[in-house]
Amino acid sequence: MTTSKRSDVDPLLDALYTLIRTGELSPGQRVDQRTISERLQVSRTPLREALRAMATDGVLVRTPNAGYEVAKLSGADLLQYYSIRSFLETEVLRSLNWPNAEQMAALKEANEACRAATEDATIDRLVCSNRAFHLMMFSWSPLTIMYQEILRVWRVTEPYRTLHLSNPERRRRVATDHDKMITAIEDQDAEKLVRLMDDHRGRSRTTLQDMLGSTLPPSIVSLPQEGRRTRQKS
Repeated sequence: MTTSKRSDVDPLLDALYTLIRTGELSPGQRVDQRTISERLQVSRTPLREALRAMATDGVLVRTPNAGYEVAKLSGADLLQYYSIRSFLETEVLRSLNWPNAEQMAALKEANEACRAATEDATIDRLVCSNRAFHLMMFSWSPLTIMYQEILRVWRVTEPYRTLHLSNPERRRRVATDHDKMITAIEDQDAEKLVRLMDDHRGRSRTTLQDMLGSTLPPSIVSLPQEGRRTRQKS
């Protein structure tokens, strides 16, 4: 049995997402197609197709006669995305097919990569390893449409995940939080896993909100940010 359903990106898209994740293309920055074509050694036609796909996902914004730029999210945008994540990730975690020994070993290996990246203070490696850990968990769910939407939301918010992991205290908690999730999975305790994911995601959201310093309307601040709260209202 495979450990992941990852078929979400092709090599060119993966390379473009890497440029965004590492800050070579930052939120609000215009995408210079000639420069990117030379940088990635690809022709303009497949590059344009990849950029159109990223715009469809919301990762890029296209302006007529001006081309593409990396989507720049406000504090209100991010809270909405975190609320979407709360709902989707909760339902996916509650529906997991519990992993076999091989899958469990792969998840622990992904977390050890997170731990190593934290010790090295290598933020890009930590972002990649953290993403791999979470998407591996989510891939065990039969809710494939929700899983694909989670992928899209993670792609759109990728630059801001790098931002919040620039916080040393936040970096130190990543692998420790994951350790607790691993224990919940081994215990096959879905509700505990949801609670741990709520806390883990909630700290990231709070860190980003503090860093961005946004003054948000009550309608945005009151959006559900926890799976527990979402289920209680249903």
